[in-house]
Amino acid sequence: MKKSEAKTGIFGRGLTAKQPNAAPQPVNGIFVRMYSDVNCPQDDLIMQDFGNAFDAEQLCYMAVEKLELTPLVAPLFALAHPSLESWCPPNEKIHCSEDCAQEFVLRVRFIPPESVIAKLSHTNNRMFNYLFQQIRSDFINDRIDYRDKSIGQEYLLGLGVVDMVRYGKQHGINLTDLRNLRPQNFIPAGAKNKFRNYIDKQRLKMNFKPHLEEQYKQYESDSVVNVQLTYVKGIAEYAEHYGMETFRIVSSYSRSEPTVVQVKPYDSEFPGLNIYKGKVVQTVLRFYLLQLRCI
Repeated sequence: MKKSEAKTGIFGRGLTAKQPNAAPQPVNGIFVRMYSDVNCPQDDLIMQDFGNAFDAEQLCYMAVEKLELTPLVAPLFALAHPSLESWCPPNEKIHCSEDCAQEFVLRVRFIPPESVIAKLSHTNNRMFNYLFQQIRSDFINDRIDYRDKSIGQEYLLGLGVVDMVRYGKQHGINLTDLRNLRPQNFIPAGAKNKFRNYIDKQRLKMNFKPHLEEQYKQYESDSVVNVQLTYVKGIAEYAEHYGMETFRIVSSYSRSEPTVVQVKPYDSEFPGLNIYKGKVVQTVLRFYLLQLRCI
């Protein structure tokens, strides 16, 4: 009988991901990281009921409750391993041991299209804010591929300026204090690496200043949600298969080219599941009705 090994990756590029925010890891137990804003404390879920076991799905419900979200949105979440390279199946038993710490990340599993995100912002603001922070984390940690390879550093830095304006409006920070924030907290890691020494950091800050003032005035009368949606749209407009999951199936008996399965329920061209072996060899399923209900 043919055996296969399934290798999974949440992102098509298979990047080793950075964690939502830097925070101390508990000595032992179960630790579910949650996305939060710049300079804001993380409200992570820490379980230290030693000797007990929890289903991954159960931990999702507990994390959703801690976020003060309605339980009805819990099925939209899943637990990812810290590398963001694989997921925990909903029925996986996770044992709480005093001998080790097990760490996971709470993520919305499939990123809905921009139109659904816009509706969500008006129907469930807490859920929208969490999804926004997840998208923001993916952006600043370079976990998004772009269709247009000509997108330059200037465009990405521009999104960072929009995010700074959003941050100021959301946390009641005026323009004077915004100027004192570190731009590095709002730009992608790849761009950040180009501004490492003191002179480059000062140059980045000086370049940010006029754009920050301009954007601050532009969005002065806008709501926080509108600025958030501008930011999300700026990413989604150029993102390629964002949120698509890739599964590589390798046969232990065959040296032939591995089979690749792509799951992309919200893809604009083909919302479904494709199987590739060099080229598309089979279309297994097309999703017509998969919609995120704005609860």
